Amino acid sequence: MRLFVATCLFGMICVFSGHAGTKKVISPSTSAGNDQVDIVATVTLTEEEVTQKLGADPGRGIVLLEVRVIPKTDKPVQISPDDFILLAHDDGERSKPFEPAEIAGQGALIVSNTSDGAKAKKTGTSVGIGGIMGGTGGSPGNPKVTTMNSRMDSKAQGNEKLLEALKAKQLPQKESVEPVEGYLYFPLDGKHKLKNLAILYRGPAGKLDLEFEH
Repeated sequence: MRLFVATCLFGMICVFSGHAGTKKVISPSTSAGNDQVDIVATVTLTEEEVTQKLGADPGRGIVLLEVRVIPKTDKPVQISPDDFILLAHDDGERSKPFEPAEIAGQGALIVSNTSDGAKAKKTGTSVGIGGIMGGTGGSPGNPKVTTMNSRMDSKAQGNEKLLEALKAKQLPQKESVEPVEGYLYFPLDGKHKLKNLAILYRGPAGKLDLEFEH
């Protein structure tokens, strides 16, 4: 009897130890819909959690967005990563998602994020704030217009493992009547709080704003 109890206790300890060794990622979600589509989005902000989901480290400054687009009619919906914009309400910054090659391809992304064009930030797999948007307008809390520019540095080395992971899990560009899901990779500097972030859908199926409440 004592041997049986000891064996059970040992098994329970092993189970709990196994769970303790794996940190579960709990990411905030939001959703919105209209007559044509429903969209569900889940955001992952920390580098550790993004790495866990991708299976490779993309570096700092990358926000991972899991998107599921659910068509609601018999007519196919054209779906593309370019349909989505990450909006930071606190400073008005708007960013389009990166292509995998811009994060991990042969070359580093050099991003300038200024109101006067004087400063620039060079990044490798760690991408700076601003993305590859042509610019963002001012907002009530930030009346200045912020200009975003980028170019590729061909001398930097690529990361094949990361590139393969990014490509494999990216939201595909396709026309479908069935649900489509995948990842989007946005630039963010880490100073923004979740409650100030929103995902804007601006695609063939209309316009939707997905707000994060927490």
